[in-house]
Amino acid sequence: MSGTAGSDVRVVPFTPAHTEAVLELMRRWSPDHPELAERSLIDWQRCARYVALAGDRVVGQICQVSHEFRYADARPSVQVGWGITLVLDMSDDATRKAAGRQLLATCENAEGLKYGAVGVVPTIEPAYLRRGHRLTRDSSAYYARFFRPEKALAYWQKPTWLAPAVQVGNLVSWPRAVEPPGTLERITRFDPAWDATWDRMLRARYEFAGTRTADYLNYKLAQPRREYHVYVHRGADGAPDGYVVFRRARHLTRDLDVVKLCDFVGSGAVLDALLGIAVRFARDEQSRGTYGIVGLSSMVDADAMRRAGLWVKRPYPVVLAGGVEGQVRVSFFDSDLDDLW
Repeated sequence: MSGTAGSDVRVVPFTPAHTEAVLELMRRWSPDHPELAERSLIDWQRCARYVALAGDRVVGQICQVSHEFRYADARPSVQVGWGITLVLDMSDDATRKAAGRQLLATCENAEGLKYGAVGVVPTIEPAYLRRGHRLTRDSSAYYARFFRPEKALAYWQKPTWLAPAVQVGNLVSWPRAVEPPGTLERITRFDPAWDATWDRMLRARYEFAGTRTADYLNYKLAQPRREYHVYVHRGADGAPDGYVVFRRARHLTRDLDVVKLCDFVGSGAVLDALLGIAVRFARDEQSRGTYGIVGLSSMVDADAMRRAGLWVKRPYPVVLAGGVEGQVRVSFFDSDLDDLW
């Protein structure tokens, strides 16, 4: 195809008529994540979805997840529009470039939203900066504990010669057992009556974090093909003062099997007890093949993660629109980070 092919590309909102073509695009051009090509995921996701067309042919797609982020102080909240699942037909360079630019621009210019992106790889970071966005690596981080470090380090593209040192650390640095100061209760749904508690706790701990409401959390728990473990901690008065969500996650195409610490709210001894539940679950699952436990949260949580035994730490890049300031906290329940395997 000639280089003029890119001039024929246009972006339109997704309609059900595009479904089969989008699923085929995912299957062909995102083979490492076959879960993206499941119709049940498209049906479940709350997002704006756009497709790039060359003539009548789907040559790209992107989604945008809108989520309110609030500051700890009196600054107005920000409706972040996370750009997710950008998948392009790679068969023609001019078409690929035109589709990619137009799809990103559609999300960047969405009315009422401030663009954001996670999972940004180094090769495309300069493009985001040229487009006027802010890239931060000092706000959030991956935290992990590896039982099979050679596999997890290889997946993270870290030197596998580090594996013996990580394994020794696992032997001598198991987390201490933490007794909850109150009571722990396993639940399957969040109560809207708890929304104000989560808002107050998030504002007290993080400078800039996504809201957590029963509507949002229960939507996340309803994702297809997931088995979540959810615990709420209740204080002496019986009121909830923290929660944790985790699950075992198996990659569908790569040899990777970990426990994901998906989301949590808490502090102090309550947070220690909640993280301890997830770590004990991971240790129990070790005999059944899991390689470790991974979490994603603010740098503020580094000490709590270390106390829980997740002492491997890796800064996590987050892109936000220029003018959106603050140390942002993201977990696997923000954007679409828990939608993948």
